[in-house]
Amino acid sequence: MNHEPRTVPAPEGTPYHRLARTPKHAWWRPFAGTILLGLFGFVLTSAVVVIWVIAHRALAGPFPTPSGTDIFPSDTENLAMTLVLLGILTPLVGLVAWMVQRRPFWSVASVLNRIRWRWLLWCCLPAFGYIALSFAMGVLVDAVFPAEDSIGTAGGDWIGFGAFVVPALVILLLVPFQSAAEEFVFRGWLIQAVGAYGPDDPNGRARWLRTLFRSPWPGIVVGAAAFASAHGYLGWAMADILLFAVVVGWLTVRTGGLEAAIALHVLNNLIAFLLPAATGRGDQWDVQGSGPWTLLVADIPCLAFYLIAVTWLARRQEIRRLS
Repeated sequence: MNHEPRTVPAPEGTPYHRLARTPKHAWWRPFAGTILLGLFGFVLTSAVVVIWVIAHRALAGPFPTPSGTDIFPSDTENLAMTLVLLGILTPLVGLVAWMVQRRPFWSVASVLNRIRWRWLLWCCLPAFGYIALSFAMGVLVDAVFPAEDSIGTAGGDWIGFGAFVVPALVILLLVPFQSAAEEFVFRGWLIQAVGAYGPDDPNGRARWLRTLFRSPWPGIVVGAAAFASAHGYLGWAMADILLFAVVVGWLTVRTGGLEAAIALHVLNNLIAFLLPAATGRGDQWDVQGSGPWTLLVADIPCLAFYLIAVTWLARRQEIRRLS
């Protein structure tokens, strides 16, 4: 007796953004999967918060009533819990792809249905270049424009190794999972959910729909808009994070996987969390808002460098773009 396989991969030669367009595809699957992903995320994160609070009370005793968005008195513990809550989304994305769309669990990761670790490590090289160039551009912009229009961050003194080591370990351990999870959701699930649409028949009546949705750009735009709206940035800072999302979204499709986006996101967030922690501003890790126009101007060359470097490197390494 022949049994129908539980999961079916996309046909050979499928680009990344169309990996959800398998023989099992139906119009309702991306919608149902997105709703289920949100439901699973809410239930699981709520459970983690409850368990964490119970464990904290059992181990450290009662704590004062939280203020604002903080739950615990310790900034490091609040950061750790937030990073964990985001990090657990990665397996949920794979689970929903497997359950609802009936495709391989790790097909959200790349066209090879897995994380290409060697390629991820290669992408760290231009990501380090991006970080270095960002510091250089920040210094240059601060030198050219008046202080009130600069992009420099608030200063702070080194807090000492003893006070820095614990938050540093938390950041180094958990930020990679948090950053990767955001990529799995916004550059993985959403780009592929949108990319699953569009008629396959080239002779169908809605040819313009086929042309539009077989392009990666609707998914890239939707994923970038969702990513930007999930943060609390305003004005030029919002434009900057939107541009970041578009660039890494395009690189995801161009390189056939999330590795380039994960590498840049992880290193960028490590710096963003480690610097405040090292200068005694650990309570500022969740502060977002607006920024000067120079922020976007300084970041454009850095993102352009990363886009060009990764594209060149992918060509040299012969990275597969199709399944």
